Amino acid sequence: MTTKDIYVAIIGAGTAGLSARSEVAKVTDSYRVFDPGPLGTTCARTGCMPSKAFLQSAHDYHRREAFGALGLDGAKDVQAIGSAVLAQTRELRDDLAGGVVDGMESWQATHLVKETAAFTADGTLRAGDAVFRPRATVIATGTRPVVPEKWRDALGDRLLTTETFFDMPDLPARIAVIGLGPVGLELGQALARLGVHVTGFDPSPMQGGISDPLLQEHLEESIGREMQIVQANADLSLASDGSVTVSWEDGEISVDRVLVAIGRKPNTDTLKLDCAGVMLSDAGHPDLPPGQLNVPGTSVYFAGDVSGGPALLHEAADEGRVAGFYAARMKDATFSRRVPLRIVFSDPQISSAGETFETLQEEGDSIAMGSASFSSAGRARLARDSGGVVRIYAEKATARLRGAAMIAPAAEHLGHLLAFAICNRAQLQDLLRMPFYHPTHEEVLRRAIRAALAECQVEQEALESTRCHDTPVDAPADKTT
Repeated sequence: MTTKDIYVAIIGAGTAGLSARSEVAKVTDSYRVFDPGPLGTTCARTGCMPSKAFLQSAHDYHRREAFGALGLDGAKDVQAIGSAVLAQTRELRDDLAGGVVDGMESWQATHLVKETAAFTADGTLRAGDAVFRPRATVIATGTRPVVPEKWRDALGDRLLTTETFFDMPDLPARIAVIGLGPVGLELGQALARLGVHVTGFDPSPMQGGISDPLLQEHLEESIGREMQIVQANADLSLASDGSVTVSWEDGEISVDRVLVAIGRKPNTDTLKLDCAGVMLSDAGHPDLPPGQLNVPGTSVYFAGDVSGGPALLHEAADEGRVAGFYAARMKDATFSRRVPLRIVFSDPQISSAGETFETLQEEGDSIAMGSASFSSAGRARLARDSGGVVRIYAEKATARLRGAAMIAPAAEHLGHLLAFAICNRAQLQDLLRMPFYHPTHEEVLRRAIRAALAECQVEQEALESTRCHDTPVDAPADKTT
């Protein structure tokens, strides 16, 4: 069997792998991308995009409940057709995934190997009947949902993950969502808004990935109005009538389907990376130094969810480009991450930027925290939004913005704004000098910044302090949360 020497092998044609390929191709044509399919990236096929399409239908349908307060009639005639919602979601999903595949057209025939690749004892890479000897390899194989084997065996197609959720022909009447991180929370709330009876289970109070107790309390109250939340571990079994029994220490319910969203694990178990001199942790991740994507002493680079970094599309694209850039040059892939930014597309949305409440707690009394509520804000009242809370974290000694977290309308945009400010090492006084239009959600952000600044050990000019107060028309009687 002939062994083909190549400069770079890229295993995985998802977001990270395709990003790596774009950088490698700038330097050399001696590369191959290995992926057995299905092609189209996890984001387009089962992740970010179909979930947001599904959420859009749910949130728009839920919006009808505000029609009366807006003087609009006919809300009772609006119907959610579960099968149609899912069909429309799949149509958009297939179009987006197809667009990714179309974007590969110029190099598929010559550089894509549609086979599963694995290393061999002599360090070569076998893919089907072909063998390659790469000088450098980018591992971008992504992750898959974690599902206990006993649940999968017992429940069969009654058990759903994000890989199968959007292929349901219709919505169930009752569903249990196991795991209320960002994915479970988004889909659970969307299902509830489309008329499904939803019960969510998670033993952790950090629903949606929130560590700030003030925000946890607000989220539990807000989401709890739409779906039942049980803070406990659950066990699953198939009942004689074909339903699923979900039991926990204090109770038991019957549901038609179960969505398991308890995490994901790396697709590294079949790569035989030990043959390439790389050992993995029990969780399937490499032991990488901070700010580096290749294992020291090797030319094996990791990018995307498989690296153990933040499992987010923009992070995967970043890592892919960095890994590809350095793999093509056979150098250590060192880089600095962008300011952390996370968004959950629930309603209200959840967003965090920079450092978190959990990590900043370790610095004790040196961190100032300011908060403000959206419940009485002018824009929220005009839009009949459900309110929310924003928290600002800053250094007391300098008033430098360190982080922020919120449950708020338009949190996706406020989160970006704060991430930009953190990236520029902005101080709270700098932010208060910015214009704040009326009526906007940013006015609430200003209140939170002002509250945090009041705890800082810095002086502010009297005139600047006066100018940043609320306008009379939008000054709530109670400015605290």
